[in-house]
Formats: sequence, structure tokens, C-alpha cells
Amino acid sequence: MKKVALTELDPRLQKQVTAAEQQLRTNPQYAVEVLTGILLRNPGCIEVRRTLRKAQKAMLGTKKGLFDGLTGALTSGKIAKSVEADPVAAIAAAEEALAKKPGDANANKTIALAGIKLGFFDLAAFAYEELSTNDPAEVQHFVDLSNVWITAGEYDNALNAADKGLKLYPGNGDLQECVRKASVSKTMKKGNWEDKGDFQSKLKDKDEAQRLEQSTRAVTDSASALEQAAQMAEKIQAQPDSLDLYRDIVRLFIAADDLDSAVAWLQRGRLTTLGKADSSLERQESDLIIRRYEKFSKQLRELIAANPSDSANKDALAKNETELAEFRLRTATTLVERYPNDYAFRFELGSLLLVAQRLDDAVQQLQYAQRNPKFRQPALLAIGRAFTIGNKFDLAIEQLTSAKSEVLMMNDLKKDIIYALGEAFEKSGKVKEAVDEYKIIYMADSGYRDVAKKINDFYERQKGASA
Repeated sequence: MKKVALTELDPRLQKQVTAAEQQLRTNPQYAVEVLTGILLRNPGCIEVRRTLRKAQKAMLGTKKGLFDGLTGALTSGKIAKSVEADPVAAIAAAEEALAKKPGDANANKTIALAGIKLGFFDLAAFAYEELSTNDPAEVQHFVDLSNVWITAGEYDNALNAADKGLKLYPGNGDLQECVRKASVSKTMKKGNWEDKGDFQSKLKDKDEAQRLEQSTRAVTDSASALEQAAQMAEKIQAQPDSLDLYRDIVRLFIAADDLDSAVAWLQRGRLTTLGKADSSLERQESDLIIRRYEKFSKQLRELIAANPSDSANKDALAKNETELAEFRLRTATTLVERYPNDYAFRFELGSLLLVAQRLDDAVQQLQYAQRNPKFRQPALLAIGRAFTIGNKFDLAIEQLTSAKSEVLMMNDLKKDIIYALGEAFEKSGKVKEAVDEYKIIYMADSGYRDVAKKINDFYERQKGASA
């Protein structure tokens, strides 16, 4: 059985699939009939099979039977025999069972084993995805799914499957082993190391001391970093609980600007004995993920600048920025919950809540943060802004006046505080008091933001009033 992409089907069949997808909610029976016919003629099309399963579930549901677990154990031998005898026929029989009961575990197991027998790993993975979705209480489904992706050489998919399982079953040894195998294999593939002979033979090509010296130097060459990362992955195989090795391989991938791999290996390192107790790794992971989001946004902005009419990239940028903001907020909230006495985390969370317009929550976190002298004035500034946004101008003026008196030098922070104080006066209708604050900045730095315009506009109005 050969894999067939949806785009490889006859255009008329592609239109039928699209029409069936549109009927999934309103007329799933129609969708089932259309997709079943297409799948019979094109059994290698995973997209059709996936859409058919959605239609079957919409029509029949996914309720499990009372004796599903028992019958599954009793029929596992029969499944293996049927697959061994004729895997294609076994798949067809399994589809007939799924047409009556879309959540049939035995039918999905049959398709999975048959897919492996045929070397059709995408089909096997689809069946294991169904099993893990229908019965997430069974950890083995996630293990099987990850392993079949490893066999297929799809290491990112393997890592995603294992990570989903680990969220439900933290510390599961089988899933951690999947993660290790997939991470190592991905790194070896990325550096083309598997085509260069085994690690020990490579060490003989050059002097060992030279390699050790090279690994301690700052890496500026991406190819060199990836080569060293492949070597480091071999070392991790021999010492899977060495946190220092994980730190080294993360550093190498950062040097190669491969943030996806850096995050993946850092997550692996956090599963080690020492990694579980090292809180700095959690922060490093979130920082790397944020860098990954920012890198993607930068790429999209460059594409948009080159082609301003590209709405797809604009939508992608908006989506990425939203996800980044949500991730920052989610991460900051988790850090505060875990480390409630760390005022740096409190200040960061408060600042993010302010951006999200959650004013009361922001003020609460910022009030905690100002207990630390390092964050006191910036926190007062942020609280003042929150009060101004919430139209609590008297409170804003009080906070910002206090902050202004505490910062003695006319630095950037003091300019920001005075400007925010001027805004609070201005929005409360006290124009003269606002201009007096803007003048203080203008006398020190006339190029700061729009203070020059504000001052000039004020004097123009004065001139007009006296004319």
C-alpha cells in the first residue's frame, strides 16, 4: 500500500472530499458515504481516512463498550495473526468495524500493526493517534505513537507525541526513553553524522586534545556547532543523566541558531535528576521559546515588507504575536505561583498584565514588586499608568508624584515618570499642571517623545487666546 497525498487524487475526488468536510456537522452520514467510497479506491490517502473518521465519530460517537479492555486482551493474538496473514485485508476488515464503532480499539490496533507490517508508518501513526485520542488513560498508546514516528525517521513528530504523553504521565520511563531516542536521532540526522562512521572512529581522525579544546571555545560557525552537537549527542547516549552535557548541547544549538533543537534538548535536560531541581533551566527554556517566537515574527515582518499585500503572512504574524503574548503571560504566572517571593517575577507579571489591560491584577502584582528597592520606582510608574488607564487620575497622580520625588537624576526612568504624570494631569483636565510637567522634560531633553509638540501646541493656544 503506497501513501497517496490528497493533492494527488483526481481533482473531482478532491472536490468531493472538500464537500464532505463541509457536511461534517450538518450531514455526517453524507460525508461518511462519500469518503468511504473514495477510501476504497485510494486506501493510501491518510487525509481521506482522517476525515472519514471524523465523520463517523460525528454520526456514531466514540463511546467505549463495557468490556472493551477485556476483549482487547483476548483478541490481541487474533489481530497479530490476521495482520501477518494479509495486512491489506486486515485493514479493510478493521475499517468495516470502525464504520460501526469509530472508537473500536481492536480495529485501530489492527490498522497500526498492519501499517507497520507494510512499512506504511504514516498509517500506523494515524491509528495510534486515534488510540491515544480515544483512550488517553492508556500511556502505551503515546509510547507506541512516538516509537512508530522514530521508526519512520520523523523525529519532531516523535518528540511531540512523547511530550503529549509526558504532560499526562510526568516521569514515565518509556516516554522519557522515546524522548531520548528521538532527540539523539534528530541531532545525528541534522549533522549528517550517521553517514560519517561511528563516533569512536571519528575521534581517531583528529587529535582528541584538539577536539576537547575546540568544544570549549565560543562557536561562531553554524556547521561547526552542528558537528559538535552531533558528537555531544553521542556522549549523552553514554551518560544520559549528565546535566552538564545537556547544557553544552543547548549552547551549541543556540550558537547554530537552531532554537527548536535547543529547546528540545533543554527539555530533555530538565528530566535528569539534577535538571528537575534546577529552577534556572525553566527560565532558560521560556526565554528560548520567546526568542523562537520573536525570530518567527521578525521573519514574517521581513516577508511582509517585501510583499505588503500578502494577507497570509499578516495573519500569521498576528497569530504569532498573540501566541507570544499568551505564552509570556502564562509563563510569568507559573513562575510567580512557583516562586511567590521573587519580586522580579512579580514585576514581570504585573507589567504583562498591564499590557493585557487586566488592571486590577496588574496593580496587585506591581504592589508586591515595589517591596524590592530595585523595582520600586518602575513599579510605581507602572501602577500610575494602570490608574490612568482606569481613569483613577487622583490615584495615578499620587503614585507618579511619589515616584518622581524618589528618582533624583534626570535619567530615562525619571523622564518616563514625569511624562506619565503629565498624561495623568492632561487626561484629568488639568492642562496647566500637565504642561508644567512636560516643561521639566523639555528643558532637559527637547527630543524626548512628543514633548516639543505638546509645548509648542500649548503656546500656540495661548497666543490664539490672547489675540
